Amino acid sequence: MNGVPRELLATWPSRFHFPDVLIALAERGPDGAQPPAGPAPELDAGVLADAVLAHVGGLPPRATFDTLLDRGEHDAAEQLLKACPDLREHDGGLPERRLESARARSAEVVRQRITALTRRAEAAGVPVAELDPVVLAERVRSRLAAADEVLCPLERDLDRQVEGLAAELEEIIARQEREAAGPAASAEQPAPEGLATERVRSLLAAGELVSARALLNREPIGVPVPEAVTPLPMWDGNWTEETLLEYHLNRAVRRPPEFLAWQAADDDAKELLAAFDSLSRQPSAEAAEDFANALGRFLGAPGEEAVARRIEGGWFTFFDGLFDSDLFTGLRPTGRVDLYVADPETTVVQPALAADGPVVAVGPGLVVTGYTDRQAVAVLSLRDLLRMAVLRADRAAALLGVLARQWPVEVLIGDTRAALDKILGEAPDTAWRTLRWITRLSLGGDASAVQVMENCTGMDPGLLWVMLRHAQGMDRRASRDGLWTARSGGWRKDETLLHAMRAELLARCGEPAAQAAWWAALAVCDRNGGVSRGDVADWAEVCSTWPAARERAITGIRALEARGLLLPAQDAAEPGSGFAAADENGATRFRVPLSGAVRALIPTAERELTTLLEEMERAEKPHPGEPVAAEGAEDGATAISAWTAWHRNRFAPVPSYAAYIEAEGRGAGADELAALAALADRELREDSAEELIARAVPEATDLSRVMAALAAECQGQYGTVRLDLRCPASLWVDVPEPVLRAVLYEVWDNAAEEVADRGDGMVQVVVTLDSPEVLVRVQDNGPGLPTGARARRIFQPEWTTRGAARGWGLPRVRRFLRSLTATAVEADVEVLSSSHPALTGAALQLILPERETGSHAAP
Repeated sequence: MNGVPRELLATWPSRFHFPDVLIALAERGPDGAQPPAGPAPELDAGVLADAVLAHVGGLPPRATFDTLLDRGEHDAAEQLLKACPDLREHDGGLPERRLESARARSAEVVRQRITALTRRAEAAGVPVAELDPVVLAERVRSRLAAADEVLCPLERDLDRQVEGLAAELEEIIARQEREAAGPAASAEQPAPEGLATERVRSLLAAGELVSARALLNREPIGVPVPEAVTPLPMWDGNWTEETLLEYHLNRAVRRPPEFLAWQAADDDAKELLAAFDSLSRQPSAEAAEDFANALGRFLGAPGEEAVARRIEGGWFTFFDGLFDSDLFTGLRPTGRVDLYVADPETTVVQPALAADGPVVAVGPGLVVTGYTDRQAVAVLSLRDLLRMAVLRADRAAALLGVLARQWPVEVLIGDTRAALDKILGEAPDTAWRTLRWITRLSLGGDASAVQVMENCTGMDPGLLWVMLRHAQGMDRRASRDGLWTARSGGWRKDETLLHAMRAELLARCGEPAAQAAWWAALAVCDRNGGVSRGDVADWAEVCSTWPAARERAITGIRALEARGLLLPAQDAAEPGSGFAAADENGATRFRVPLSGAVRALIPTAERELTTLLEEMERAEKPHPGEPVAAEGAEDGATAISAWTAWHRNRFAPVPSYAAYIEAEGRGAGADELAALAALADRELREDSAEELIARAVPEATDLSRVMAALAAECQGQYGTVRLDLRCPASLWVDVPEPVLRAVLYEVWDNAAEEVADRGDGMVQVVVTLDSPEVLVRVQDNGPGLPTGARARRIFQPEWTTRGAARGWGLPRVRRFLRSLTATAVEADVEVLSSSHPALTGAALQLILPERETGSHAAP
């Protein structure tokens, strides 16, 4: 016999002192149990000898148990607990709890290893076998080493593949370095490493091969990248600006050794500082022109053409050179920038200076505000000039880095989506690099932020325009680690952004028929976005009993094609796209451009389509027997059931409204719905504003979130009206959400209805914070209010210019706001005289109470 019978060894009293013996026994079955048939299994004598010699003299059972847990031998530890009386009676069940905890830890270790393996493979672009964490976690309940049998070969194979791919990328880097260095470089003497090279190699070291390859394609070695720009020196707190300027200009003064690091780089830098000094010593039009020309020469322009004009508080002139380099010409093709040179006694700059575009303001007495208000007038301080004077290169980029953080992002991306489209251009890599510069200069974001924006928008200029404008309003404290980082939940957790993008996409669809076709296409498209005309029409028919649903969806498809929301077959069937131009029946197929933002809407597409088709059906032909408003109800309208999602906001504060929506959702009968609708209408007319406010929850509201949601509904109702919404993110007001929705609805609906038939109708909503007041200005390009309606008359019940039984909306708005008595602000609505050059119609302003950050209720 070459071994020891396991049944004999399983009864050996000393086995509890040798962990390896218990492990060996556990490999064949609990306590060495003999199989049902066949010869009794034996334990190899050599294995037994090694197990005993590993712990000469043996260990106490408790130490043996601890050793087994440390090594992840859970079954062996369990057998020890069952067979050893000392442990069974020990510590009232503590060993059992420790064993179960060890098994849970081992399962978590396995899950983490699988996650790490999958992430490494994805980062390297290498396929890896699909693993089931549940199955493997169950296996390690017996012993942790069982995971090694599965994972170690996969990890070794991944290491081998990553090493080979990294070597290929290293060769590409070396080749690009030689090409960037020019003919003088050789394979033996490659170009020196720059920041771009370091970034690529750091990605290689981290295993991020996909990102490294993408970076090499988009930012080849030698192409300027924002991170490679010479940074401005950190300000030395031992200096004052005036002292350092004196050291520059007065050669008779004694300079400390530290001044060497702050010397002007060349004569252009010296002349610029001297020209600034003249603004306080000899203020005049000539001094303003000299400074403008000196700034242009400092930036590399001729700097000879400035002409200064006297205005209140200073002189108005211009300078060149800021956008002249190849990096920035696309951002502002005209290049020339207005310059306001303030008198020495002028301390504050008026935003009205920037009526025709961005302005740079400079002056010895100007107070630097911290660059947080995003006005179109950016202050260039003496400290900024002193820090830039030491630079020998990258001066325009450094100056833009100072100015663009103060200007609105629209200065770099244009005031329209079409402007951004032109700025980015048609070449994908060029567009990506341009977006990198915009994000860095204006928002302080890095390449990872641009990658997030690309994933979210698919580089769609309209969605990018929305995302960039939203980013400038984000809480800097919340985004100090970067824009839309994993820590903050990413862009998918940014509800305000998602609402804004949804509104942008629906506005691009236009009329309700096109929106219906788009929602249907999202609901049925495959993972590549592929969908046929028949798919869209069929799904519209499935989601509605309305006979016209199919016809409307087909009509909408044509509009989507014209607007680029459905790509025609010849454009969609690109090589390698996995997309077929026709299905098996030969029917024409399209592709929905599936950016991340569009994919985020797919889960709700069927519900959105069903709701929209119901609204379209009601708008075209009300259902027979639909309950009508009680006699005397305002607007002569039908009750809740006839209103679209937009119009139902009027009933938001009414208690019966929630009951109606709940009943409608569960398919209540017509009689029940009619009774609830009549009750809601009566409560809206008869209950006091104080009563409705007291019952409304939550008590505080995120204004930006509610506005974004309402904007989407308003655009869906008035497809021809352009809604220009400007609201800071995460701005809370002390108004219950149902009341706020009703108030905004009444004001916006008045404006949108007034301009809906113009063709170029626009409603602008601008929100400003004048703490503790939040001002919401709403103005349009309609005909305006008639004579005599600009004061109190417009708020009188039943006063209207729109026919009988109208005129209750604005009086209700005023009642709601004036009933908000629990705040320090006297909320109200007032009529303004529009000073806008284009929006010369009606202008109203809501005065809302701000809710301080941190004290608001959860939405």
